[in-house]
Amino acid sequence: MAAPNMREKILVAAAQLFAAEGYSAVSMRRIATAVGVAQANLYYYFKNKEELVRSVLTFVFSGRSRSLAAVLESGADAPQCLEKAVSWFLTLLFEDTVATKLFFRELLTDDRDRLQFLTENVFQDSFDSLVRLLDAYLDTPDPVHAAIFLTSTVIGYCQFAGIVSHLHGAKPEYVAPQAITRHLMQLLRRFAKQPAMSS
Repeated sequence: MAAPNMREKILVAAAQLFAAEGYSAVSMRRIATAVGVAQANLYYYFKNKEELVRSVLTFVFSGRSRSLAAVLESGADAPQCLEKAVSWFLTLLFEDTVATKLFFRELLTDDRDRLQFLTENVFQDSFDSLVRLLDAYLDTPDPVHAAIFLTSTVIGYCQFAGIVSHLHGAKPEYVAPQAITRHLMQLLRRFAKQPAMSS
């Protein structure tokens, strides 16, 4: 029982440090100190820093990705599922600072091998669920492209949010996940296969 708990403790500490300072700025020694173990103990759980980084990312993103997939496959009608999923994703990006910083670091680092690893092992299932949902809801010949466009719109909005509050005419709700969700769903309803019921 002690070994899995220590492994998780290392992953939590490393995730917080990597999110705050970046991968290159955080040494294995620093992580060991944060956890309260000798540096050599880390190598019992992770053979090198890259394995630790990948393990941290999988640990941080896997549960969240499964949670998103569950929302997307919740069995409610397509617009409700989609609205819940968009709201879930926006709330994550605005409020879960560790996951969000790690996610944006991955995009900026552009480590193609690690991005491929994360896509195949973490993100693909929830993306596939989104594609199925959009295929059922939107009048589009290419639901994969629609899913990419929707996902990147949400991510881009979150990245731009720090500037939004400084723009002339911007309102506080422009950076509130629920308000953003409502606006985005209004836009998506224009492309629905059937006229959406008023909600």
